[in-house]
Amino acid sequence: MKNWKSRFNWIFLLAFFLLLAGPARAQELTKITVSPPRLEAQVKPGQVLQKVIKVHNGGDSEMALQVRIRDFIVSDDQGTPLPVKAKLARKWAASTWVQASPMKFILRPGETKKVDVAIVVPQGANPGGHYAVVFFQAAGSSGNSETASAVMPSVGSLFYLTVPGPVKENAFVIRMDAPKLVEYGPVKITSEIENLSDIHIRPRGTIRVYNWLGRLNSTIKLDEKNIFPGTVRRYDNTWQQHWGFGKYRATLTAGYGQQGRALVATIFFWVIPWHVIIAVILGLVLVGLGIWWYRRRNDKAAEEYPLTQQSTTITDNKQPTTNNGN
Repeated sequence: MKNWKSRFNWIFLLAFFLLLAGPARAQELTKITVSPPRLEAQVKPGQVLQKVIKVHNGGDSEMALQVRIRDFIVSDDQGTPLPVKAKLARKWAASTWVQASPMKFILRPGETKKVDVAIVVPQGANPGGHYAVVFFQAAGSSGNSETASAVMPSVGSLFYLTVPGPVKENAFVIRMDAPKLVEYGPVKITSEIENLSDIHIRPRGTIRVYNWLGRLNSTIKLDEKNIFPGTVRRYDNTWQQHWGFGKYRATLTAGYGQQGRALVATIFFWVIPWHVIIAVILGLVLVGLGIWWYRRRNDKAAEEYPLTQQSTTITDNKQPTTNNGN
């Protein structure tokens, strides 16, 4: 009986440590840093481009790493890159162009290693944007899409490759929202830009806010974000002014692309500090009532005062009667 309990305890401890092994390895992997995290380059068909990625182990334990190369897309409006299969990436794929060496290596605590990357552009490469990610994961991992997605944001290097030539550049502001009516600021302004181009774009621009007189009130700079082909990117901006009054106009103006195209959108919102307005109205009403009451009291006093004065005058003017004995 004791032997059976002892064996059971050993089996339980072994299972427990096996369950902890996965999360522990993932935790160690988050201490791996990659430089540069992003690389943008313009390449020509038939060109070979040489680059270097530096991988650093900031943890306390030795890590065995392997290199994975995948195409990637952006699936949300925040610009989160996700590796996908080449069939899904279609004309924007670049994973087959990228080669890395070494593909496996040991990284000791505090050590930095260089990984040589060669980008071989095919002769028939289509003009436009092509995207790939070189990411690093613990050696022995399956390399499936779920694992890749989990480690890629913290230990990956993104490659943005542009092949020059005639490309379609087309983008729209598909949404620009703000509260229609607020009592006071700040006011959140949300915009969404959709990229229908053959290449990623990086709009640069501002949101200008004008007051009800048409005068410029403030200028808000748009964050510079890459927007990939066929995706939508959201921009969250804030008009920081606290006090305001009347109708305001917010106009987004931005430029993008190699052809100098423009994005323009306008919205309106009202700022009505109704608590303050009600307080002012009540204050004016109270002041008006006070003035009315004061004047009425004075008028009433004025009506009574002449009668009293007249009575006094008559009394003072009475002359005493003198009897002469006649």
